[in-house]
Amino acid sequence: MADEPSLDPLDAIVSLNFKITERERRSFKVWCAERGISQVEAFRKGVELLRTQAGGT
Repeated sequence: MADEPSLDPLDAIVSLNFKITERERRSFKVWCAERGISQVEAFRKGVELLRTQAGGT
C-alpha cells in the first residue's frame, strides 16, 4: 500500500528563495550532478550537517 500523503500543512512542498551568484549556482548544480544527488537532497543534508555541527535540533 502506498504511503498516505500528510495532511499537515507544514509538510507541504514550498519554494525557498534566496540569492546567490550564477557561479555559485552552477558550481552547486555540477557538484550535485557529479555525485548523483538532487539539489534538494544536498541542501537538506547540508542543513542537517550544520545543525549537528552547531548542536541544534
